[in-house]
Amino acid sequence: MMDSDSVYIPITDRKRHPRLWFDDGNIILATNLSLFRVHRGLLSMNSPVFADMLSMPQPGRLEDTVEDLPVVEINDDDTDFTHLLCFFYDHRYYQGGTMTTFEKISGLLRTSTKYQMDDLRNEVISHLALAYPSTCEGYLKAVDPNAAVPLFPPFLGQHFAVVALARETGASVLLPAALWRSMCMTSKEILDGVVDSNGTRYMLSPADIRRCILKKSQVYKRLVRMENMFTAMLKPQTCVNRRNLKGGKAIPACMEIAVSEVIIHFSNAAEETRDDHDMFQMGAFEAWRPLLCDGCRNGADSLLAGWRTDWWSSFPSAFELPEWGRLTDDNNISV
Repeated sequence: MMDSDSVYIPITDRKRHPRLWFDDGNIILATNLSLFRVHRGLLSMNSPVFADMLSMPQPGRLEDTVEDLPVVEINDDDTDFTHLLCFFYDHRYYQGGTMTTFEKISGLLRTSTKYQMDDLRNEVISHLALAYPSTCEGYLKAVDPNAAVPLFPPFLGQHFAVVALARETGASVLLPAALWRSMCMTSKEILDGVVDSNGTRYMLSPADIRRCILKKSQVYKRLVRMENMFTAMLKPQTCVNRRNLKGGKAIPACMEIAVSEVIIHFSNAAEETRDDHDMFQMGAFEAWRPLLCDGCRNGADSLLAGWRTDWWSSFPSAFELPEWGRLTDDNNISV
């Protein structure tokens, strides 16, 4: 049966796909737009769902034949299904870890999930996890502006799109990072959605909008507190730049530098209206870190690494998701 929301187009009016119409094919699959003459054996070999489906008599009207071959109507999106069939006939069509397009990777995730192609599904999820990982180290690499992530050309609204795709396909291991990166969009973009260069609007669901807006407020408050407290954690004994004040009290110069930079960071008028930065990266810290002596910088890096590890472990619960271990187990994948 076709999707009830689609306008029915008679079989005779649908176009034969130019690349997926094989003269020796023994079955015809039909989306709402296209006809594909393909091979039963290949379909069954790639997917247990196809193997079961094609082993049973197909319901339909007597006239649903083309060139004396049975026609099986498929209710998948035409573009998604085309990507899947292209992969069936050439597994080089999609290779995880190499640049592709969001259209292709999302279509393959939807169809591999539906047709129980676990290897392809896991490969696609692992590929998406390059930008939406389940580890703190992976996330810092993904958001590094100098790093090239071989995923797909970035586009406005991609974080929202990945959240929707992960929800739709049950790829929940992608959700914490995708929701966090969505939360780092501006408040207006979270509330209203965004439109890309092709005119496509991307929006979060109402529930995810609420989660991101609430979490954005909570995280910003926590970030300001951490940025201000962090300078006090520098240890005077590790600083080679300390100087003596009246009374002989040793004050680390690095701490003074850090405190000064934090004040400048949060008193900057431009920072008051900016709410699209990634708060996991701590902007004030990045400003004063290079100015420290080696001892203080190493100590600060160690403190930050511990803080980030603790905060990362709380990402799933922040968005009302299961803990990391369960997310990776549920997806049967390590990313």
